[in-house]
Amino acid sequence: MPDRPTRIAIIGAGPAGTTTAALLAKRGASVVIFDDGRRPELVVGESLIPLMVTAFRELGIEDEVKKFGMHKPGVTFTIDDETEFRLSFQAVAGILPTYSYNVPRREFDQLLLDTALRAGARQITTQVRLEGPQAQRSEVRLAREMLEHIPEWDGVEPDLIIDASGRRRLTAKLLGLNAENGPRTDVAHFAHYTGCILPDPDGQVIISRLRQGWSWRIPLSGGRLSMGVVMNKDAAKAFGATPAEQLEAVIESEPRLRAIAQGRQRVTPVATYANYQLISERASGPGWAAVGDAFGFVDPMLSPGLCMAMESARVLAGCIPPRGGLDAGTPARLRRYGRWFARSLRHWQRLVDYFYDGRIFAIYTAGQAMSARHPGKSAEVIERHISSNLAGMASGAYTSRLYSRALLAALALHSARKKSRTPFAIR
Repeated sequence: MPDRPTRIAIIGAGPAGTTTAALLAKRGASVVIFDDGRRPELVVGESLIPLMVTAFRELGIEDEVKKFGMHKPGVTFTIDDETEFRLSFQAVAGILPTYSYNVPRREFDQLLLDTALRAGARQITTQVRLEGPQAQRSEVRLAREMLEHIPEWDGVEPDLIIDASGRRRLTAKLLGLNAENGPRTDVAHFAHYTGCILPDPDGQVIISRLRQGWSWRIPLSGGRLSMGVVMNKDAAKAFGATPAEQLEAVIESEPRLRAIAQGRQRVTPVATYANYQLISERASGPGWAAVGDAFGFVDPMLSPGLCMAMESARVLAGCIPPRGGLDAGTPARLRRYGRWFARSLRHWQRLVDYFYDGRIFAIYTAGQAMSARHPGKSAEVIERHISSNLAGMASGAYTSRLYSRALLAALALHSARKKSRTPFAIR
């Protein structure tokens, strides 16, 4: 095999694409990122989880993230006006970093792109064009005019095209791949505000169950608060005709949101995202692989999207030889990557489902009742063990861990005997 850099074309300059590009370019691959250069002012995925800090350290960017990010110690879930529970990332001490960050996505995404370019990747700002399906060695290929932007490749196709096009899913749509869809078809509206009462402790993210749907409050640097609401798209129509009307009306209709936002000033446009859940039929094929949202996405609840974008980039980069082109073992490694990715997304989906159908809140309230009935050391030990596993799952450390998943299932079964989950379900 000739000792030349492996040629990699990456479609998209979001976190999945730029993380993959940085890791492969640093190891010696010839990486080109195709991107149209357009960036929305707001992007969903501002609250990060501890597993991502390990990726920042691998990329050497944590100090840069600190400059614009806000330290995030954990998450608070408010069930109703009287009940809330806190997950502290201190519970994952010794497993993962005990913190993460809340970040403005424009600065964060630009940092990842700059990191990839510093590592040696090259960005081509153009609307990419793919051709496929192909009957030859590769299922998809770059259109001939795309190769004219890469003179160093002498008109030769890339060894691998990596689809990091996000929810556009360019390769999956080109090839007509089927997808497994999740149960929810919600809409999410959010914006940045100043003049709000910020969560305590500093940087704590607040997830609140609402009468319709749920909301997030993500404190950002500079006194900003990212506030969003997620609900069934048909139910949202009752709150107004436009996204801004709907977001403001929900804030006013919910006492907990109205109380902290009486002096609010909206300082950005309202961004809207369709909140649906999807996993593609496969993550790779001859000549291509998908990474991040281009393969699948779950839900903004618990913030798995950006985490899985960067984790899938790390795993995918490890499957690809940086020099000499693709070897005989690459297709098998890519298939294993696809199975890992699909399995990981399903584990996240099941964890998110515990919140939507009320089981997680039923577990918490049943545990509180047990502690009140049987106070003492044993109850404290049990409560710490449960909190550690739940925090570990929400932080990305234990999401796929068999023991933690089995423990959560057993607790849900036990709590269902004590308390119905229905009153806690998110409609």
